[in-house]
Amino acid sequence: MTIRLLPLLLLPVLTACQDTQARAQNAELTRRVAALEAQLQVLRAAQARADRPTVSEAQLSAQNCANDLTRTLETYRENSIDRRYPAPAQLEVPDTCVAQRINWLSLNARAYTFTVSGPDGRPLARQSSGS
Repeated sequence: MTIRLLPLLLLPVLTACQDTQARAQNAELTRRVAALEAQLQVLRAAQARADRPTVSEAQLSAQNCANDLTRTLETYRENSIDRRYPAPAQLEVPDTCVAQRINWLSLNARAYTFTVSGPDGRPLARQSSGS
């Protein structure tokens, strides 16, 4: 009878050893997974920053000016009797363009093309009529 009871008495001791070892392994795996997830988040954030184009305040301001100037030119044309764009002397530059450098590549009764340049002279925005 005692021989039959011996395995039953040793079973909790053996199980306790296995539970401690398994818990230690699980804790180590959990720590490693958490570290890898943290690294992955850092890499994803870096990738997102690298993929996102950097738009400067000067570029945004130039594009805003170009959009407003285009709207002004098209409104003038729509309201003119002969459907023409304004002559340079007739053009009222929008307030968003007052501090901007506008370079006219062409402006005539039927078409226009211009760029808005930054302080270094590099074009930051460009607009043209459809014609």
